[in-house]
Amino acid sequence: MADSEVNRRKVLKGAAAGSLAVAAAAAAGVAQAQPTTTTPPSGTTTPPTETTTPSGTTSAKPATTTPAKPTTSAPSAAMNTTATAPGAKRVAVLGGGVAGMTAAHELAERGFQVSIFEPRAWGGKARSMDTPLPVTNGRKPLPGEHGFRFFPGYYRVVFDTMERIPFGSNKNGVKDNLVAVPTAAGEQRGGNITIPFGFWTGDIGTALDANWLIDTLLGGMYWLPKLPYGDLVTFVRRLLVYFASSDERRVGQWEKTSFKDFAHLGEGSNETMRVLVSTLARTFVAAKEDIASTKTMCNQAENFLLNFLGRNNNGMHSDNALGGPTTETWIDPWAAQLKKLNVDMQLGSSVQALTVKDGKIASATIKDASGTKEVEADWFVVALPPDKVSALFNQDILKLDPSLGRIKELFCDWMTGIQFYLNTDVVESPGHIGWLESPWRMSGIHQTAHWKKLHPDIAKEYGDGSVKGILSVDISDWHTPGVQNKKAADQLSPEDVAKEAWYQITKTTDKIHANNLVGWFLDPGLVWNGSGYTNDDPLLINTAGSWDIRPESPTKIPNMFLAGDYNKTEIDLATMEGANEGGRMAANAILDASGSTSDKAKLWKRTTIKEFDGIRKQDAGLYKQGKPHIWDH
Repeated sequence: MADSEVNRRKVLKGAAAGSLAVAAAAAAGVAQAQPTTTTPPSGTTTPPTETTTPSGTTSAKPATTTPAKPTTSAPSAAMNTTATAPGAKRVAVLGGGVAGMTAAHELAERGFQVSIFEPRAWGGKARSMDTPLPVTNGRKPLPGEHGFRFFPGYYRVVFDTMERIPFGSNKNGVKDNLVAVPTAAGEQRGGNITIPFGFWTGDIGTALDANWLIDTLLGGMYWLPKLPYGDLVTFVRRLLVYFASSDERRVGQWEKTSFKDFAHLGEGSNETMRVLVSTLARTFVAAKEDIASTKTMCNQAENFLLNFLGRNNNGMHSDNALGGPTTETWIDPWAAQLKKLNVDMQLGSSVQALTVKDGKIASATIKDASGTKEVEADWFVVALPPDKVSALFNQDILKLDPSLGRIKELFCDWMTGIQFYLNTDVVESPGHIGWLESPWRMSGIHQTAHWKKLHPDIAKEYGDGSVKGILSVDISDWHTPGVQNKKAADQLSPEDVAKEAWYQITKTTDKIHANNLVGWFLDPGLVWNGSGYTNDDPLLINTAGSWDIRPESPTKIPNMFLAGDYNKTEIDLATMEGANEGGRMAANAILDASGSTSDKAKLWKRTTIKEFDGIRKQDAGLYKQGKPHIWDH
């Protein structure tokens, strides 16, 4: 698409002045309890909601959005929620993303007095937010997001939390807002390949629908001959080596090996094979195959395989998406539930420093709209991303726990979203999409196709009535030149990123066209300064050998705990599941440290393929002897 054509389209409508803008969907108000002590005391401040100036910087204004109206719920009757440390129950949670909200939720249910401090918006990277695109006739602003939400069936802790967040008459809380996604598709010029996302009758039926079957047959004829048989066999054999490896070898050997090297995907391998693996990895694992550890990548491959076989999914579909904007269908109801549990919700509050006294954290310096204050608590949960954590830890903290200094060695990269707003509800594929020929390794989903239950006609609810569909796209490679512009995404203005991304999408499809484009919205975590970006929401990549750097939740400071997707978690991936697991680990560590007799927050061990149990046991012995896996040759 020529630049002049894009300029004629409404894609830039309102975007030149505010394409990076964002409005919070956080709940207004202050919780009843005030468990932490602040010095000096300050008055009650109306929590702000985040907005952005045209340059993308945030400013505060009173919250105006209204949270969903959940019903009241109580912890499970089988759960012992009585804490036995009444003199040490004040908890300050620093960070209100999924990890921080999880820690607050688990501890509040067990009788702790929790304050949670968040500078921007509840939900962190998982949230959705209002866009600056036109709104008329009392409709809600069109929703945008950091990136599309993907809930594979092997998630456990996120689904458990969702079941405890009421939503209207839903029997299973916000979990019932999840919608099964039936297929996955590879988009290419020769025809799109749509396959079922598991052996479910509905998935197979959708993939065999005439709308997609003809394209799939044509795409297969175009693409499969490019895949060399030998490379496919080698790739499958390498996966089998991992599946049949002992836990000891997975941690001791494969975690220290990049997936690219493990799978023999070097420069001499087939280009089509490399593109296939890269697309699958970045679409469904949110990781980069060339640097990610084999343990991380193959654990997810094992999880998906078990899901396809109907195992390790607790009755959930292999691929799920929320039936509406994330903040409306999950985050706002969650914040409302935390308030019902008397959590003190301090939005617009950022931690500036931690003060050490007598070998412990004495207070946190918090900055909000009213100024700066010192917050004292018995326990502190640091629920910030690793880049923010390493910046927060001063020499006094590192002196008490030198291992925390290694957090700065963790590698973060960019995987950031853009949404395209369409005047049609026609979709390229009924499920998640990977654009096989995109040098930016883009993936996405037509979200509104899965919103029909809660939002049957988004044109009546959102924007100015012109938008009927939302295509949410993740750009995984910001450092490789594009097709039309010939520049990497991190060197392009937001407008040019939108043009290039749209070009890469539309050159492989005849289902959506330039005249379908109403507007676009780029992740507000990206701020363009005229020559480059700052990225406030980078993605942690579990690079080869990084497991030893990643911390447990307890630290050597007895009242400070870490909560995040960078913890040593079972899911072993920077995801909502990993963040939730990190929050639960912090809550459980506080239960231990406080002497509480409450039941621990639930955690699940990973499931492996039972058919390999015998050889895995044999391999443990081989690894102990320093010998290779019997299939590793």
